[in-house]
Amino acid sequence: MTNAEPDILALEVLIRRDGVGEIREGDSVERIIAADADELRSAIMTRVVDRATREEIVIDLRTIDIDGVFPLRVSPDGSLIETGDVGELAPGEDELTDRLAPGGAAAGSSVEPVSEDRQDETVGANSDGFLPQGNVHETVRIPRVEMMHHALDQDAEAAQPAPAPDAGLPETENESGPAPESPEPYDDEAGNPSNADTPPVWFEDRIDEDGLEDTQPWQPRFPRDARQMRELEELERAEAGASERARADTAPESANPAPVAATATAGAVARAASATAPERRKSDTSAPTLADLLADKQAAPEAPAQQGWRSALRLGTGGLIKLGPGEAERVKRDEIRRVQRQFDGSRTVVVMNPKGGAHKTTATLMIAATFGEIRGGYTLAWDNNETRGTLGWRSHAGNHRNTAVDFLRQLPRFEVSGGATIADVDRFVRPQGDAQFDVLASDDDAASAAIIDAEAFSRMHRTLSRFYRVLVVDTGNNMRASNWEAALDVADQLVIVSTAREDTAASAAWLADGLRERGFGEKLENAVTILSSPSAKEDQALTERLHHHFERLTRAVVEVPYDHAFVGGGELSVSSLKPATRDAWRTATAAIAERL
Repeated sequence: MTNAEPDILALEVLIRRDGVGEIREGDSVERIIAADADELRSAIMTRVVDRATREEIVIDLRTIDIDGVFPLRVSPDGSLIETGDVGELAPGEDELTDRLAPGGAAAGSSVEPVSEDRQDETVGANSDGFLPQGNVHETVRIPRVEMMHHALDQDAEAAQPAPAPDAGLPETENESGPAPESPEPYDDEAGNPSNADTPPVWFEDRIDEDGLEDTQPWQPRFPRDARQMRELEELERAEAGASERARADTAPESANPAPVAATATAGAVARAASATAPERRKSDTSAPTLADLLADKQAAPEAPAQQGWRSALRLGTGGLIKLGPGEAERVKRDEIRRVQRQFDGSRTVVVMNPKGGAHKTTATLMIAATFGEIRGGYTLAWDNNETRGTLGWRSHAGNHRNTAVDFLRQLPRFEVSGGATIADVDRFVRPQGDAQFDVLASDDDAASAAIIDAEAFSRMHRTLSRFYRVLVVDTGNNMRASNWEAALDVADQLVIVSTAREDTAASAAWLADGLRERGFGEKLENAVTILSSPSAKEDQALTERLHHHFERLTRAVVEVPYDHAFVGGGELSVSSLKPATRDAWRTATAAIAERL
């Protein structure tokens, strides 16, 4: 006995940058409004996956997203795969479904008009959870402007004083003519008059200095601190008192009160209120607020020396003598502050030299390790070789062998669902323990023909930037590879590395010439050059010549010493490096972080 194949349902979803989207099934459309595209994507995919698992069906999903059309398939177990290539957005393809035409059907649709006595029947969702296109359902955040407008009208009518009865006039009509017609009733849910062509705008009635009614669109006033809160309360009390006095002064003493006198009185009261309110606010500004208290807060004193003879003296005297840090320790603290500086988003550092053996992989690991140790994690070292690189071999392997190619295969799940977390990314990256950074290795399968191109790199970079604060990208040796050029495009900081050798330095200089000729002169000027000593016996004259050359091309040049731990080519242990080596790489990383 074989299990029956699950049914296949075809859906189309629309995800727009403004947070407005739709789920479409034939003639059924459900509109969803969220704060942004990410929240919308999460809400839509949650509904689709929930339906596939609940009804045990396969859903073929055509997803019209911000940067393309994704063909996806959701299985009954909730898994999501990409079933084809990403298509380009056609003109007008991201437009929303038309709303109801006057006859009751959506414009351009063949849905029959719905009679008034059946409107309530079409408001609810049908059995499958989606709504008919003839009445496009919209999930919105309340309160709506129209609802507030209607409530404001009702409050104004309730607060308006009833006119005094006139015993000398008939009840049906006064001398000036028939009573004005009452406004037309509201005939829809939003409270719009039946003859209105545009939705109403909420107005606040005010009296200007000339005694004329000023009807400007209402704007909310939000106090930002305690001082503004008191000012706003004083102003509101003044306006409320002015309004009460205006009503008292304009109350009809006879059958026909003079409207001109009432207007003039109201204008005088309003001017008095506007004159007294600023005076009250001015008197309140002298009172200190929480912001004033925090502004006067003293900075934390500088910690005493933690290293060298100054620290030893403090420890030897039991803290009786506390000396400040020496020059070397001050430099170290400044470098740490620069590495720890706050960024306003994810940042990408790209390490380059088109020649093999230039210490690109070593530099990538050391920069990522320094960022991770000092900043506290959320740093990724990424091997962006188009086929195979050695970053995975030089780092701790972890408990899996997944690579960038495996992450690329599962990328639709991260791109569309919106509900993935850093814990889901852990299945594809390799944590580096105390160094507090992760490694995304390149493909190491000798039989694999997979190649990371520009499109694949861009999609992965866009996704990984949501999970990591700093991405350090190790590039390959082919400057003409599309993924190499894609990494250059997204780089916030270029790092040109070279050993103190003629051949690798010439390759770095050739790279600089190519960047300038291809229009990346600004990125080259902001780049950081790292010169690494290839052996214990350093060629000082060559190093000085290279330093002089690259300091005229890039923003900073940092020299790092030779360390025997780099020679073997195996797994790199940061803790086994010499203190001078770690200090030099901290200096290099601080120079990189300074302009991120």
